[in-house]
Amino acid sequence: MAYKIIATILTDTDQSTEGLDAAIALSDRMGAHLDIYVVTVSHTENHNYYMGTEALLVAEQTRDAMEQREKLEAWLKDRMQGELVRWAMHAATVQGPELTGFLARKLRFSDLVVLPRPYQDNPEASTLVEACLFAAERPVLMIPKGCKAPDAGGHVLMGWNDGAEALAAARAALPLLEQAEVADICIIDPPTHAADRSDPGGAMAQYLMRHGTRSEVVVLAKTEPYVGEILLRRAREVGAQMIVSGAYGHSRLREAVFGGATRSLLERADRPILMSR
Repeated sequence: MAYKIIATILTDTDQSTEGLDAAIALSDRMGAHLDIYVVTVSHTENHNYYMGTEALLVAEQTRDAMEQREKLEAWLKDRMQGELVRWAMHAATVQGPELTGFLARKLRFSDLVVLPRPYQDNPEASTLVEACLFAAERPVLMIPKGCKAPDAGGHVLMGWNDGAEALAAARAALPLLEQAEVADICIIDPPTHAADRSDPGGAMAQYLMRHGTRSEVVVLAKTEPYVGEILLRRAREVGAQMIVSGAYGHSRLREAVFGGATRSLLERADRPILMSR
């Protein structure tokens, strides 16, 4: 099994390139087509300006965003020279409120989206991740600064709670899990109501085994406020090069707001994380 269509998003020439670099590496390794979306955003806040001022501000900010997009397009063409992967560039400038809907329409036919980890140097990063996970409903591999795409044959750590989000993440990660040497199925304080309470993680271990991945079930105590912190500590202890986790969120004032466990993991992660829901 392999990803056939991988996507990534660029919004600023100053953002870190780990997401793009990882997307290129994975596309090359799996023979996938790479879609690179160059998207710049025009942000205009509504204030009590005199008549006509807001229209002028929108036009000015849109023009600036378009100029930024043109610079980014030129940078990308230069960056991709010599790369052997099959790739295509899709460029657009959108108004801030339209960003989520635009990405939902464009990315829904991708197998995997690769992005820089949020809460670093790109103010749009968390919005991009939320749009991909909750609007486009696509799995996202997030790469922290200084990291690269997970290598074949490495150690992977999976957060498992027998829930739908965790299962979706495991399925989305299968092309990478099949290439891993071993996967830790980490269960934190197994809930008594779980369907697999008599054999925590056993069904998932069998699922991975039938996909050719050796796995180990590890039960951990909840010694930290958020499970993300426990997963990160375990990943460091065993040298895992990637974490697989369900993404937990709820619709409230924003279209999707990350739950505490998800946000904690993303804010502190020092290695790639693959999330789905």
